[in-house]
Amino acid sequence: MLEFLTVVGLVVLLIVTVLVTTVWMALRRIRRSRLVATARTAIAVGTPLLAAHRPSAVRNPAAALRVVRLTRAQWALRRAVTDATRTGAYLGDVPAVLPRLQAETDRIRTGLSRLPDAATPAARELLAAADRHLATLSDLTDAVAATQALPAAEGTLSHEAADAAHGLRLYAAAYAELLGGPTAPAAQRRAG
Repeated sequence: MLEFLTVVGLVVLLIVTVLVTTVWMALRRIRRSRLVATARTAIAVGTPLLAAHRPSAVRNPAAALRVVRLTRAQWALRRAVTDATRTGAYLGDVPAVLPRLQAETDRIRTGLSRLPDAATPAARELLAAADRHLATLSDLTDAVAATQALPAAEGTLSHEAADAAHGLRLYAAAYAELLGGPTAPAAQRRAG
């Protein structure tokens, strides 16, 4: 009887372990799904908009207008970066700066949604900061759009090969200069 209870206990433990693992993996997959990520983004973006349009914020229409403009500018920048990335345009450090810009936009939108009126000096400073940040987002969006309009590079392989050849020429010139041999000027002319 003890062996039977041991076997039943092990089978139940195995079944519980499989169920817990399956539920854990399913929840993990759901949390990483595109639908959940889109919902999180919609909530993160929509919350300040709802806060800006609630009746208490209507007392300050300038702040509500800036919240809407900041949200649109951030969306436009994100869309321009996504489109430029798809086309292979050079973006430099723009993708690395996007999270900090998003954090600053969120900080300003939160501050604007809490403004009761625009008469205080702190409120005027926050509205000015919102205008400066809006100008920054617009300039960056225009710059990304301008790089997207440039013709794409013919191929990275040809550029890598040209860079490798140039590096070899520079190495040969430096080595010849180090040895002080008669080929140093000829190697330097080829490297230049």
